Amino acid sequence: MKSINDIFRDVVADTAKIYGNNVSYMFGDWEYIAGQLTEWSESQKTSFLKFPIICLYSPYIEDRTSKTFGATLEFLIMIDTQKGYTNEEREKVSFQRVLRPVYDAFIRSILSSPDLINEYSGIVPHLYTENYRYGRKGVEADGKPFRDFIDAIEIKNLNIRIKNNKCYGDRT
Repeated sequence: MKSINDIFRDVVADTAKIYGNNVSYMFGDWEYIAGQLTEWSESQKTSFLKFPIICLYSPYIEDRTSKTFGATLEFLIMIDTQKGYTNEEREKVSFQRVLRPVYDAFIRSILSSPDLINEYSGIVPHLYTENYRYGRKGVEADGKPFRDFIDAIEIKNLNIRIKNNKCYGDRT
């Protein structure tokens, strides 16, 4: 069975195809994600790949109390922005042009993932928040500011059920 991290690596790759442009993926806690994105900023090979990005927060708990495993996950979809933008500018530049289309593609990719069970008739249960504050005030981790100003969609309580696909290798 694939790990949740690998399942969502594939889901985000499919998201990028639907969106029609690069969408990066990372998993970890905020300190790790912020550190990695700061490192990506320092390299010409990776700096242009930073955003948009979908981050899976960990740790997360897998429910393995039945034959079908599940989890409740949290994600952050981010794009870099300008600190001086008004909320109206953020709405147009960040949310309408990038974040909402990436979000829509992400949800479609989850629904079509061969690794996940779609039990909900075309919906994926979750909570959705548009966060304009990070773009205006910035983000801090352990009292240290993250170097990029970001606009973000936060997804919480995203419930998934995982298909139990066992792979026993090539039997030819």
